[in-house]
This record gives sequence, structure tokens and C-alpha cells, in this order.
Amino acid sequence: MKKSSLLVLFVAGLVLISGCIGGVKEKAVEEAKEKAESMIESYSQSLTQTYTEETPTETEETTETTTETGYANWANPWDLTMPVEIDGKSYYITYIKYRFKVRSEEGGKIYEYIVEKRRGKTKIHVYGMQIDFQTGEKKKVDLGEFEVYEYYGKVTPVNGKEMDKPLEIVSWSPSENNINSQFFAYPVVMGLEAGGPEIVGIKMTYGDKSYEAYNPLAVGKMEYTPYVEGELNWYGDMPDIQNMYMGFFTMASFGFWGALTEENLYEKSSGTWGYLGWQYNYEINPDGKVTLGGKSFRVSDVKWSYVFGDVQGQGRAVLAPNIPIPIEAEGVFVDQGANYYTYIKIEDLGFEKA
Repeated sequence: MKKSSLLVLFVAGLVLISGCIGGVKEKAVEEAKEKAESMIESYSQSLTQTYTEETPTETEETTETTTETGYANWANPWDLTMPVEIDGKSYYITYIKYRFKVRSEEGGKIYEYIVEKRRGKTKIHVYGMQIDFQTGEKKKVDLGEFEVYEYYGKVTPVNGKEMDKPLEIVSWSPSENNINSQFFAYPVVMGLEAGGPEIVGIKMTYGDKSYEAYNPLAVGKMEYTPYVEGELNWYGDMPDIQNMYMGFFTMASFGFWGALTEENLYEKSSGTWGYLGWQYNYEINPDGKVTLGGKSFRVSDVKWSYVFGDVQGQGRAVLAPNIPIPIEAEGVFVDQGANYYTYIKIEDLGFEKA
């Protein structure tokens, strides 16, 4: 692993972690970002000068990404916007089912959930609100059936903090949406307002609570205003929602995942490195195969630990080089009083040819 690249990745990840679990004020986070950007710029220059001779040729790059027996890195950590290569063919991951656990404070209780996510084309009726010019009366109008791209999620609590029944969240876009695809693996999402041309509508249900919103603008119906039914406050107020989002975000945003883009997961290796008050250790062990969604994948066990001032953490993961999310992962992240434990284990995947 190139030490300067690892430093850049670690600093970038640290900024994200500090912003979400460290209780750092906005000014401090901005200062950390400025420092990280400065370090990234300077190290990018040094990388160009120092490692030019290591840049692979086009032939070498092809070998690295397609030869299963020789070299394989984790090319696109947590990125579900792109297709994956399996046996020489391209697929989109269109279904995920995983077990998810989170603890949000030291010594606190661990909560557990089953998460299912699905995406793909479907057809729905879109609604709008029409206002009578003369009377001012508002009327719900069925604008017809439209083909949309659906992002569906279901969270079933096994042992929830307050959740005791399934939560379902559906978001519709005119076509595949890059932002929704980036958050496809998340158990829940934040910021669910339906507005702008990218969102046709959303629907959420939890027991007797529900929220539904449609955006006529997204299907070209400019003469109608958005139609909304129900309240959304209950969603943001649920501690389970906040814990799940923050736990997953903390895991997924850690800079170490990017460092694996330089490591051969098919080869046993380990390393340690320290720089100006921080230390990082990692270990990679190839460990057979797993089968998910009817397809077989070679996997490796990866372990890591780190210390950066008050920031400490350690974790492990089971990774398949051509799958952008861990088959299994758990980690603990501690910073300035915050203490998050996150666990994820994939139970099933679904694929669709790209």
C-alpha cells in the first residue's frame, strides 16, 4: 500500500467521521476539511512525482480487473451506481437482503434489523393537486399511469429500540437516479422531500402511520401542484431511524475502504504505518468462496485498527473484489464521546444484466 495514498484516504475518512460522530462544531469540521484538501493536493503532487514509474500499462490494468487467479482489488467501495463484472458479464445489483446491527453509545444495547432493498422499473399512478380558479377549492387528480424507476426498502426490526413493526419506504424517479443509487444499500435515508425533476414521488408506511407525496413536475404536468397526504414528522423523530442511518454512514464513509483499491485481495498480506500521532494496521487473508444470488464469489477476510488522536477504531470485513459492498463487516468507531458499533451481513443478492 502506498503510504501517502493511505494518508490522504485516512484524512478524508476522518473528516467524514468527525462530522458525523464526533460532536465537532461546523467551524472545526470546515477547518479539518481545508486541512485535508491541502494535504490531498500536496500528496497528489508527490504521488505524481514518486510513483509515475509504477503506473500500470493498459494491458496490466485489464489483467488486474479481469483475472480472477492473479490480482483483484476492491475497485468501487460502496458504489452501487455502476454495474459489477461477474464471469465476464456486467450486472446491476437490484436486490439486497442483509442483517444489520447498531449500537450508538458505549455500553449501550445493540439493536438488530433485517433490511431488504429492491430497485427496478415499474408503473405507478401519479397524482397532483388542482385548484379551482373561481372557488379556490383543492382537488386531488389522477394524472395517469407512468413508467418510473422504483427504489423500495423494507426494515423489519428483530430487536428495535422503539420500532416493533416493519417500515416500508418507496421512492420513484423518472429513470435510474444517481443519488438514490448511491444510497441504495443504506437501511434508511434522510431528506425525503419530494421536489424537483428527480423525484416523482415517495411513499412510507409504518403501522398506522403513513406519508405519501407526488410531484407532477417530474412527469411533465406543469399545471398541477404536488399532492401530499399524511405527516412526515414521525419518521425523523424515530431513534431507530437515526441510529441506523448514522451507524451505516459511519461504516461506509470510513476512508480505509478506498485504501483497498491498492491492495491485492487474492494475496495474504499485512502492514502497519504511523505518521504524526496516528497509527494504522491491516491484515488480508484470502478465505475461499461464498454463494449469493446463485453466483459464487472468492472472498478475503480483512482486519484493521487505527488510532488518530482521540479517534480510535477497529473492524473486520469479508470482501469479494467484484462486489462493492462487504459480504460481512463489523466495526467500532470512537471519537470525542461518541461510540458506534455497526454490523452488516449480506443474506441474499439479486442481479440483472446491464
